[in-house]
Amino acid sequence: MIKNCIESIAKYAGLATVSVEWLALILYYIMAPTYFGGSYPISYYSTLPQTKIVFNICYALAGIFFWIFFKYHLHKYYRASTKAMGISLILFVCLALYPYSYASQLTVIIHHAIALSGGVFFLAGMISLARNSHDKQVYLMTNTAVLISTMLLVIFAVFLPKESNYTFVLEAGAWFVWQVWVLWISFYSYKNLFHK
Repeated sequence: MIKNCIESIAKYAGLATVSVEWLALILYYIMAPTYFGGSYPISYYSTLPQTKIVFNICYALAGIFFWIFFKYHLHKYYRASTKAMGISLILFVCLALYPYSYASQLTVIIHHAIALSGGVFFLAGMISLARNSHDKQVYLMTNTAVLISTMLLVIFAVFLPKESNYTFVLEAGAWFVWQVWVLWISFYSYKNLFHK
């Protein structure tokens, strides 16, 4: 019964994922505008008392929604690796809920390890989706998103000086690439669903 209900709404879960991520950004801007759009990474909002709960709830929901979308909607059409994506999204939810502080080096290391591991498994799941798709557009769009997002994250994590004014832009840009991809694949899969 619950599985049938989840499957019936799964095609909308991609849109729900993007919506809660944007809701989080809007709330950050309203609640802590001083820290918005500059040298602070998105994860900084999990350390601020006024935005911590928003960070926890919105990104935990985003992870759950994307899992529903990937497992119960996309997997039907493109047969991607649900194991890699499942691990990635468990780590993403852990990242959203993990309490850490910039004052504690250990919590920062754990946070970065969870983020890096989650990112690697996410990319593995997306590459699997691209490879298992017999649709050239899905293959091209997914691989393009993997490439652009990875480049932005490598610049963000490896080459960007600490407290650069481009910190937020590069990190949010990498997420934005995936949000555009989620919106595209949502509408693309709906279109294909209706033409069958």
